[in-house]
Amino acid sequence: MSATLFDSSQNSVGDLLSLIGVEPDATVTKALIENSALRLVLFAMDAGQKLTDHSASKPAFVQMLDGEIVFSLEGEAHPLGPGGWVAMQPGAIHAVEATKPSRFLLTLVKEPTA
Repeated sequence: MSATLFDSSQNSVGDLLSLIGVEPDATVTKALIENSALRLVLFAMDAGQKLTDHSASKPAFVQMLDGEIVFSLEGEAHPLGPGGWVAMQPGAIHAVEATKPSRFLLTLVKEPTA
């Protein structure tokens, strides 16, 4: 398991936007929590930054915190701003382009282990 900002066995309270800043000409990620049930990752993307077509092997949920992105899901473009969200099934092809400096939270839901 990679290093995370928080221990998922402890209670935590805070401000997501204070945990990550947008850096010029960059995409930055910070893993918040990872355990057997889920993985939470903060993203910060400067305007013009892109994540090209890819997919996740797990169900995923993206929540916009600030800024504006175009989220392409299965070839269809969806402009998203603060409060916008996307729910994806495993294997869904998606891409992201920041049209303004932006931050969002990615939640990956892991399959239960027996």
